[in-house]
Amino acid sequence: MAVSGSFNGWDKTGYRMVKTEGTWSLPLNLKRGKYLYKLVVDGRMVLDPCNPWWEENEYGTGNSIIWIE
Repeated sequence: MAVSGSFNGWDKTGYRMVKTEGTWSLPLNLKRGKYLYKLVVDGRMVLDPCNPWWEENEYGTGNSIIWIE
């Protein structure tokens, strides 16, 4: 699984995530602010099912949201 979003120019290959003890993670050093993202699963971009925060996008498919404080 990978993640792609406003922090990497929506690169379709995304950043590869690592699964440790049943939890997916990706260490990134991001500045404060709002970031939009999607998970890349089997080549398809999907909303994060574990994150209830999302907003509609121009394609009608939505983007997951993360806030860095």
